[in-house]
Amino acid sequence: MRGLVRVALVFAGLGLPGLAHAGNGGHPRTPVVWPDGVACMTVIDRSQSSTLQFEYAIPYEDTELTPDELPTSRRHQFVAFCRDDSPQTPPPVWLSWTDANVWLDWAAQKMIDAELIEDDDVLETNPLYADCFVRITADAERRPITEAEAMKPVVWDTTGLLAGAWRIDGYTWEPELNRWSRRPGVVHVVDDADPASAPPAAALTNPEGAFVFAGESYVLEGCARAMPGSTLTGYWALADTLEWQQFASEPLEGETISLAFSPPPEIAPDFVALRVDITDPMQRTYSTYPVSLLSVLAPSGTSTGGCSDSGSFLQGDETCGDSDSSSGGAPTTGVSTGSDASTSSSGTGDEATTSPGTGPEPAGCGCRSEGPGGAAALLLLSPLLLRRRRVTRASA
Repeated sequence: MRGLVRVALVFAGLGLPGLAHAGNGGHPRTPVVWPDGVACMTVIDRSQSSTLQFEYAIPYEDTELTPDELPTSRRHQFVAFCRDDSPQTPPPVWLSWTDANVWLDWAAQKMIDAELIEDDDVLETNPLYADCFVRITADAERRPITEAEAMKPVVWDTTGLLAGAWRIDGYTWEPELNRWSRRPGVVHVVDDADPASAPPAAALTNPEGAFVFAGESYVLEGCARAMPGSTLTGYWALADTLEWQQFASEPLEGETISLAFSPPPEIAPDFVALRVDITDPMQRTYSTYPVSLLSVLAPSGTSTGGCSDSGSFLQGDETCGDSDSSSGGAPTTGVSTGSDASTSSSGTGDEATTSPGTGPEPAGCGCRSEGPGGAAALLLLSPLLLRRRRVTRASA
């Protein structure tokens, strides 16, 4: 119930009198859409070529601004990160204080009740990200959200970039609720074929909105590249605490991740964050996470007297019984190279199915998880949950 109360308070707060919000505040931000079949592992060997060319799409054109929107609003940009993120700790929504101050000046001019912006809310001053992101496209080259622009490939020149794992995200610039669209997989930037020349890289391919019954196994699957002798270590944590506990540790075999996690029965129903670390013999570590939290359900036939505090309102409705919902298809992994400025996105490798949570949910559940629909609801609500702030500027 706490989750329901929090959401109700947010919507109530948005209706309070005396506050002027941007006219597009309720406009859904148009995401970058990534094509099907993006490889789990993309390798850029700079001894061959330092560029990566990739594609994206849009769900629809979005160019009609409201009168109080910034003239540069509703555009797409692309950014690479040297770290992965738990769904509980997404990147800040502002790239720079230049962007933030442009918005604050505009908000003051239009008498908009702008939200607080602090150093942690801006990539260039956030302690986790200040030295861990690069722009693939410049701020001045943000693309209008049109089919014509989306048909143009994005070319990323990695010259001078630190070798290692990089994740690509699409960025929707529409202050003040800018948003990220995470590209599947990981890009491994290396300078030659020697595995010791670059730190490890890894990515998980589990679908959004996954669920599992407590006491059963959920398999984390994906891809990894690292020196021989590297180790995979799996961790889990309750979503509201992120106090990580190890559940598995084993040698990396080839370039495939497959770690089984069995949630303790006593934690159900609740949401769990998962993480896999890959550590090479030089003690270099890269951490990767699924794209969404794992919903842990009470065993079938067990009555819980209601739904979890963090769970069912955002993850789905509270009905039990017959259901035809599912949580996505089987993930795939693959490897491609960036040797000719155009990298293949076709997946290779065996098809892998994560049994619990990929088909219709049995009758008798304590709370029902709707899979991707729940993740979409969480995505739509999360910006609202973070909005209530005051205005500030970075100190000179």
